[in-house]
Amino acid sequence: MATHCLSGRGLLGCGWQEGFSRGDGGLRLTQEFVTGVFVSRVYDSGREGAEWDSLRLEITDGAAMEVFVWLFDEADETEEELLQAGQVRRWLLFQREHGKGRTCYGSNYRTMLLYGRGGGRYARLAVEVQPDRERSILFAGYDLAFPKESFTRYLPAIFRDDPVLERFLAVQQDIYLSLESEVDRLAEKMDFDLIRFWQMQKLARWMGWGELAKKETLGEELLRGLLREGISLTGRKGTCEYYIRLTELLTGQKAVMAEEPEIHRAVVLVLGEPGKGWEKCRNWLKKNVPLGIEMDFVVLGRTDRLDQQCFLDKTAWLSDYETALLKEGCPIERIRLQ
Repeated sequence: MATHCLSGRGLLGCGWQEGFSRGDGGLRLTQEFVTGVFVSRVYDSGREGAEWDSLRLEITDGAAMEVFVWLFDEADETEEELLQAGQVRRWLLFQREHGKGRTCYGSNYRTMLLYGRGGGRYARLAVEVQPDRERSILFAGYDLAFPKESFTRYLPAIFRDDPVLERFLAVQQDIYLSLESEVDRLAEKMDFDLIRFWQMQKLARWMGWGELAKKETLGEELLRGLLREGISLTGRKGTCEYYIRLTELLTGQKAVMAEEPEIHRAVVLVLGEPGKGWEKCRNWLKKNVPLGIEMDFVVLGRTDRLDQQCFLDKTAWLSDYETALLKEGCPIERIRLQ
């Protein structure tokens, strides 16, 4: 079975970087830097002349970059001085111009096949990323795999170890293994406790909460909490409990509901001061109520409020309220209070 050198969420502990900044579990390149450079530590396969399998990068689609992989049998400890001093660009420039006695592969793609070109006991990679005027670029990690893995091993013995056939099958192999990797990581991408913010935004869009899943509207922790209870809430959409609990999640405060079933109206009262982004959340909530139902969301203590049946000001207090509905609630249009 192939062994993998994974950066994962520990990318910053797997090498040195210059020009990047921390962001969403990886390294983010913004417009203010000319280029971003990352150089990994040296990986040891444990066998001289080993053929490495492939390199896969997790980076923003369409990023303009150059990727380098060095394979060698003798390690040189003196070259670490520039890296440890933070001179990452200088180290890369020196290796590109003066590096000798090493096999170096270059690519502009997210995936690089390494087998069939030579080998070495040690491997090191470097990534140089150009900035994008339209967006920031996130370099989230890499997967450096060894030893060589070829689909020719599934063929009759006479066709094995044929370099030409190996290169021909490499295209199909890369497509298949990439799809297999995506399937294997699907559960990880659905885990709201581990995924990064942009992945949480994708899950929120699936749940119908795309407008809420913006960093300026909901912070990371609020969005993570919303996803954590998302399955149970979605199954109760249209009920009193749905709007009460959703309001509590979005505000971080306790909320209660006052229903007026005869005129198809309800008011959700927030008992504390909500955080930033509340107005956008309030507008979204008001747009996502059942047809024909009027619903408002009021923060007590923020302003005086004169309504059809009550007057609330900063000195008013609403006692603990219990609805006559069952806990699981029912459609608002069917509410009938005793």
